[in-house]
Amino acid sequence: IDAGVDILDTAMSPFALGTSQPPTESVVASVIGTPRDTGIDLLPLRNVRNVCREMREKYEPLFNAIADRVDLAGLIMPHDARDLISGIKETMDVMVNLHSHCTSGVAPLSYQAAIDAGVDILDTAMSPFALGTSQPPTESVVASVIGTPRDTGIDLLPLRNVRNVCRDMREKYEPLFNAIADRVDSDVLIYQLPGGMISNLISPPLVTPTSQIVGTQAVFNVLMDGERYRNVTTEVKDYVRGLYGRPPAPISPEIRELIIDGEEPVTVRPADLLAPICGQMCKEATEQGLVTCDEDVLTYILYPSVAPSFLRGERQAEVIPKPVTAPAARIAEIPSSMEVEVDGEIFSVRIVTVEGSSVTVPGPATAPAGKGRAPRGDIAGGVKSNMQGMVLQVLTQKGN
Repeated sequence: IDAGVDILDTAMSPFALGTSQPPTESVVASVIGTPRDTGIDLLPLRNVRNVCREMREKYEPLFNAIADRVDLAGLIMPHDARDLISGIKETMDVMVNLHSHCTSGVAPLSYQAAIDAGVDILDTAMSPFALGTSQPPTESVVASVIGTPRDTGIDLLPLRNVRNVCRDMREKYEPLFNAIADRVDSDVLIYQLPGGMISNLISPPLVTPTSQIVGTQAVFNVLMDGERYRNVTTEVKDYVRGLYGRPPAPISPEIRELIIDGEEPVTVRPADLLAPICGQMCKEATEQGLVTCDEDVLTYILYPSVAPSFLRGERQAEVIPKPVTAPAARIAEIPSSMEVEVDGEIFSVRIVTVEGSSVTVPGPATAPAGKGRAPRGDIAGGVKSNMQGMVLQVLTQKGN
């Protein structure tokens, strides 16, 4: 758009994103009040959207098969990934995308099984940000299929340049990373919690923010003396009211009554209840002198209470902590000489080298001051032994 493109292929929001195009409504709204304004009114466009939504709902079983397979906890096993992908491919002519995390350490194995089963898309992360609670490394997945029928055609050398950029970013923000997120947590195979929350194998589907909503409410249910839903968060109430959209599975009437106390849940698309505010917010931001680019308008819409001071430059950028480097280990001083005692006799020992490193300059050893040295060589009147050995006990005395 900024470069002057004349036509953009889009799709109405019920059929947008995923393997489709960007939403028509979003693209139209993004240029309202700018030199590239399309002149399309969003209100009539909403009627078209509603027709498309009805079509989507009618054929929802087909679209469920097209939707991404999201495994936030990294729990999908290789055989399950193989069976899932193969089953979809055998029954439908669609593209399949598998998304998993390395939290449990199983994701790379499951990705390989999915590749063998014919998966079309795998979500990965560049190696500086991969593994742990993230996805398998992009470079590793690309390399694993080179020379096979599933070869991606991606050259690893240009990909390395991308890796280097990501590595520099990782090093810059390293102090902000949590080491726990970089490790495999095999306990997740037992308690099945994505990101420390609750299993995504139940309803509602636990993608952010619903994983946090459910996890927080679960804690409250335990803390309130075991009385479930005695204290209910606003987010849980909004979910039951239908303000997060239609739940994928019906909510028990008893639970609904307990949480929203007789309120009627929303049965339409929640966003349809909101008045259009893009134009109004754009006007407000412009009047306050906050707009220098399109991103500033979006920032103001998302964070109306914080954005003004930020866009005016009144807020200071967050200080990135400096990496903490461990002090260098102190090298112990190696003595150049020592005295040892053997059977009551003291010897002076000079250390010349330690593991090949010179300690002292070789020279004649000298006896410590005031200490006698064992005699060497022949001694007048001495008795010689006919073999080398050690004197353990002397059974005679001088003069005998």
